Amino acid sequence: MNKQRKFLRLRASVLAVHGALGLIGMAHADDPTVADLTEPSKKIEVGIGATNSASAKAHEYDGVSRKGVYLLGSFELLGGGAYDSEDATRWRITGTDLGLQSRSLNGEFGVQGNFRLKFSYDELLRNSSDSFHTPYQGVGSNKLSLPSKWVVPVVPVVSATQPNARGLSPAVTGSNAIVGGVSTAPTGTQPAQAAALQVADLPLFQSVNLSTKREQLGLGGDFQIDSRWLVSISGSHEHKDGLKAFSALTRATTYQNGAATATSENSATLPQPIDQDHNQYRVAASHSGDGSTLQLAYDASLFTNNVSSVTWASWAGPTVLQSMGTAPSNEFHKLSLAGSYDVDSVTKLVGGLSYSRATQNETFLNDGLTTVPLLPATSLQGLVVSKTANLKLLSKPSKDLHLSAGYKFDERDNRTPVNTYGFYDVGELKSATGSSPFSAYLPLLAGGYGTNLNLNANRPYSKRVNQINLDADYRLQPGQKLHAGWDTQKTDKYCNGSWIDCSDAAKSTEHTARAELNLTASDDLSARVGVAHSRRTVKYNEDAFLSLVPYANFSPTGVPGGAGVTAYSTLVALGLAGYGPVAGLTPVAPAGSAQAFFFANNNALSNSLYGNVNRISELVGMRRYNNANRDRNKLRTSAQWQASETFTLQGGFDYNNDNYSESVYGLQKAASWALNLDGTYAASENFSVSVFYSHEDQRSTSAGNTYGNGNSTPTGAAATQTVSGGCFNGQTNLVRLNNSKTDPCLDWQSQTTDKVDTLGLTLNRSNLLGSKLDLSGSLIYSRLHSDQDVNGGNYQANPYAGSTAAGAVNPSVAVYFIPAAALPTVKTDSIELRLGGAYRFTKEQAVRVGYSYQHLKAVDWAYDGLQYGGLSGVLPTSEQAPSYSVRNIGVAYVVSFR
Repeated sequence: MNKQRKFLRLRASVLAVHGALGLIGMAHADDPTVADLTEPSKKIEVGIGATNSASAKAHEYDGVSRKGVYLLGSFELLGGGAYDSEDATRWRITGTDLGLQSRSLNGEFGVQGNFRLKFSYDELLRNSSDSFHTPYQGVGSNKLSLPSKWVVPVVPVVSATQPNARGLSPAVTGSNAIVGGVSTAPTGTQPAQAAALQVADLPLFQSVNLSTKREQLGLGGDFQIDSRWLVSISGSHEHKDGLKAFSALTRATTYQNGAATATSENSATLPQPIDQDHNQYRVAASHSGDGSTLQLAYDASLFTNNVSSVTWASWAGPTVLQSMGTAPSNEFHKLSLAGSYDVDSVTKLVGGLSYSRATQNETFLNDGLTTVPLLPATSLQGLVVSKTANLKLLSKPSKDLHLSAGYKFDERDNRTPVNTYGFYDVGELKSATGSSPFSAYLPLLAGGYGTNLNLNANRPYSKRVNQINLDADYRLQPGQKLHAGWDTQKTDKYCNGSWIDCSDAAKSTEHTARAELNLTASDDLSARVGVAHSRRTVKYNEDAFLSLVPYANFSPTGVPGGAGVTAYSTLVALGLAGYGPVAGLTPVAPAGSAQAFFFANNNALSNSLYGNVNRISELVGMRRYNNANRDRNKLRTSAQWQASETFTLQGGFDYNNDNYSESVYGLQKAASWALNLDGTYAASENFSVSVFYSHEDQRSTSAGNTYGNGNSTPTGAAATQTVSGGCFNGQTNLVRLNNSKTDPCLDWQSQTTDKVDTLGLTLNRSNLLGSKLDLSGSLIYSRLHSDQDVNGGNYQANPYAGSTAAGAVNPSVAVYFIPAAALPTVKTDSIELRLGGAYRFTKEQAVRVGYSYQHLKAVDWAYDGLQYGGLSGVLPTSEQAPSYSVRNIGVAYVVSFR
């Protein structure tokens, strides 16, 4: 879905801009006169446009916010002293898209050689969605509540009290369900209960358009102190407001009629208000001398989020309010020095230094220590200090040889203090029974600490990079040029103050070799071929997760051996990662041993024994792709052929291949290739036609394992019933569960393929009707196909297992192995037609007409889960996959004058 949306954003934004502004094109000018060359003309353009659709995706970035008529306007005014006078004053004011919410205004005034003042204003409306629905009230504020008529949705035939968002669908609540091993139809009061909640809830969903608008104002100036010194000052203020989708997860106790019913996870996508200010400033002084340059600059960035948090009611328990912080306000300040020096006539030295500080000190959300019983600080006190240095030596020892050598140092030093925070998951109450195994180490607290307490430390990630680049260009002979290069990059990652290494890859090294051959066979034929190979080596740390849970270095209650025996010390002693032994239930670790305590039944390290509600350790062999060993190969080619004076053909072929051969799980390989062809036929200077085609193919393979519950020892029927399918077909369920950690059928592999084809045609015809009329047109067709095939599968409990009811299917079967199946193909097809014309009444007056047709159809299975009846724990938004057919037309009058 992410790839789909990325493609849609790209295509839809291009189509929308072309559609709304397709009529804008420079009118053909007559042969220039002396006045044309020495007295630039001013221009004003005024017109109207209209669109038949307010589709958010079609008009995502073009500034059109509604269906119907809108204004078109632009201008360019300039003046100052005449070119042949001693007056060096110059000024210019330009405006574009003045009738749209993508308008911009720019101006400058100055005296050549003395100063130049500049200002700018621009705004951009981004339309994100017009099919988003929500029952929440208070949209536009940061406090979202549910209407008093809201009824917690359930599926009565399954449970009359358990919250279930699928209960909003009549098709779901009217269907049979497996209850107690029997296919059961809704009976008694169940249909009436379902109908009542749907009658109450469905009308409460309202349509909300998601969009954000950015407005930016900039001021600045350049001041020439003398022939060598230039001072530049600039500043800008940006304000952004609107609504965007915000996903919120709640793990909370839910209520029915004032009584607690269950604790479950549920989520909702909320319309989060956006109200942000961003100020940026820059002061720079530049000096240029004989063979040298120098610039000293100060930059500042001040970001303020005026909506620091969002509070919402849980749809599964409207009386339960949750709060979550948003992007925190922050500041950034930077000093930089850059310069160059001509060592001699063939050698130049270029370099720079910078020092910056980024701070974030937003106050933490605190509900009175109910869900955050251990808050050691009131804010993050975030501080990141960055330092960079770069130096490059360029030399041209001969006319055929160019050499360069560069070094770059980049350090991001995160000096944020490390603290341990004790909290319960969003909205979850402290467990009523038991206490945290680490309570003895925590400050005294009335009521104590529940077993569901998270004890997590922040991880201030830092990075230090040293990079060397060597390049050489050599002209082999006329028409042949060879480029070769070598890059080496060494990266160190660390966390200041963490009790143990925090990075999956504390040290990594990457070497890259590059070569490119440029050939010019003749004035009509040229080609380029480039290759590159790189190798990244990483020392991967599967226990980096321990930096998040410092209580893995404390002895939990009941540990054999007492003080000093911790999860971490046991990992070290046994030579294990958090995943634990790669083994089945047997042989079992000796009773009373640390291994049996921390790795019961040879399972993964129990999350409660390192102070976290959820298990966060990784599979053995899991490698995050950005921190994994990798071989990368690239091929880049292009060619251009001037077949005749009227016909030109050019094309290119690119190939990329990334191989993560040492990654057992995670991304294993990624490859792509792209082909593009472009032919242009220019019958005369008044008529030309171009045809282009491109194809892009991207493929990736990822692997994983669905190991979850781990080895166990069921009793009774659950142990004696059999398994149907999979690696334990026909055996008892006991055997499968004893060996679930080593079951090869739980391994899976996913192959993703994305293919994009684009075909286009453009036509241009000018100087018709006595050189007064110009015509243009284009037609572009694009198709995206995305497929995801999955090998593997998982076990699913037989709903009829152990049932004695009539009609029960295979009651002696405990579980079925369900093979994975390919997901439906995601498709996006788009067509764009643009027609434009410009008619000149006189040299100074013209009219322009533009028409565009945009069609896009997307089919994406990921949107199915957003509909009524889609998911049990997710409140639906009813968002639809983007599809539209939009027609735009515009007419503008243009006048030029001096």
